[in-house]
Amino acid sequence: MIPVPSLREVVFGLYGAWRLARLDRGGMSYFDGSIDGFWKSFYAAAFVAPGYIILVLLDTTIQSASAGGVRAVLIHALTYSLSWTVYPVVVHPIVQAMGREAAYTKFIVAFNWAKVVQMALYLPVIGIATAGIVPSGAANLLSAAMYILLLGYQWFVTRAALDIGARAATGLVALDFVVGVVLSVLAAGMLQ
Repeated sequence: MIPVPSLREVVFGLYGAWRLARLDRGGMSYFDGSIDGFWKSFYAAAFVAPGYIILVLLDTTIQSASAGGVRAVLIHALTYSLSWTVYPVVVHPIVQAMGREAAYTKFIVAFNWAKVVQMALYLPVIGIATAGIVPSGAANLLSAAMYILLLGYQWFVTRAALDIGARAATGLVALDFVVGVVLSVLAAGMLQ
């Protein structure tokens, strides 16, 4: 059974992620890099899930999907679960090959809690973009700019957590991006 984080551990995880979002490497000291801390960090998915559901509901391409309601829910639930599990599995041997295995658990802990901050920053921008508050071109630009900033944040988290160079961090962020694209394409195919 996966251990449940205490309120203190949740607060520390979120605060550490916020500090990293401010480009403060000291945020790493708030994460529990133990095996228990590793598993507990996956509870961050519960904090991100409401935002994910909102993003799914705002996605106009889903409205044209031919999958029935129950099937669509199952596909999105599976995709969401895989989005939290595939990257840690795929990146582990790479981190080992880089000689950074000792930092792996703390990296995943930081990576998971950072997703909460990413959603908190991304969701309002998407809300503004889809609500028609700003013109379509400006909305697209705003969304793209926020996405680039979030990739930069993820890059900083990766670099700080693994204590690696800029190019290596870029490669690991690109890997996560590719995993996300593959999962999205597979989900879109199953929804049709």
